[in-house]
Amino acid sequence: MSFQSREWFYSFRELEDLATKQELDKISSRIIKQYAAITKNWNKELNSEWTCRTYFATNMILNATVLLKNAEYAEEKNLRIVKPYIEYYAVLSLLRCVVYTLPSQQWDNGKLIEISHSKAINLASDWLALFNKSEAQELKGFCKLLKAQRELISYRAPASGDANLDNSYDVIKICTILAELAQFNSVLLEASVKKNTDPKDFVVHSDDISKIVNVTIEGIEFYDRYDAIRLDYIRRKGPYPSNLLCTMTEGQTEDYIGAWDNDESFETDDSIYHGGSPCEWQTIFDIP
Repeated sequence: MSFQSREWFYSFRELEDLATKQELDKISSRIIKQYAAITKNWNKELNSEWTCRTYFATNMILNATVLLKNAEYAEEKNLRIVKPYIEYYAVLSLLRCVVYTLPSQQWDNGKLIEISHSKAINLASDWLALFNKSEAQELKGFCKLLKAQRELISYRAPASGDANLDNSYDVIKICTILAELAQFNSVLLEASVKKNTDPKDFVVHSDDISKIVNVTIEGIEFYDRYDAIRLDYIRRKGPYPSNLLCTMTEGQTEDYIGAWDNDESFETDDSIYHGGSPCEWQTIFDIP
């Protein structure tokens, strides 16, 4: 993809259908000005926050990928009751992914991670409107539909099962658009960091890492050692916010998707559920 005389690190699948190259030129210029307002005042704290945000955004893409693969498996095995739940949370993961890359949103000591569903929908839809207003309106309506269908099955237990659910949408396309918006943003952020900052500020603080690896929900504490390992690697080897594709590593993606495998080999009839070959991971994003 060639515009703005910039390396995008990615072969976008849907982005060029949202806007022309001339429009994308204008949009990227507008966005990079917003990032410049941040990077021209860069310091160790901002570097740490944005590096952790970028990493967590990649987890959202991986999470959505796993969810959608599970949705395929569930449909194949006639486990239709889980489909509304899985699809809604796959889309929500990618709405959050976009939000974590937005220059207008503050880290707020890690509270951004806990953004509400409605706020994530509104912020991501408003950002999509920069590229295509009609697609943004459709996204809001689509999110309302998925949320309503999830709640119908979860809370109302209809006697007709899923007979009244709408299946006319393309969830893969929506998820791909959102992942590409986040990648687009992250490329511009990285370019702005490299242009405006001093490498002496390329520091990642343990407190910010802790916001991701240590989680407390309903008074119950959880610790994720794989997130800790990956973030420690970034802290040592690439301690500044890179674009999402370049932030991901093969080890990260294998660990993340492999965490949902059972102990059997990938070579099974259920490979669609277990993850299968790496090419099967690239439904919505070119995961390495």
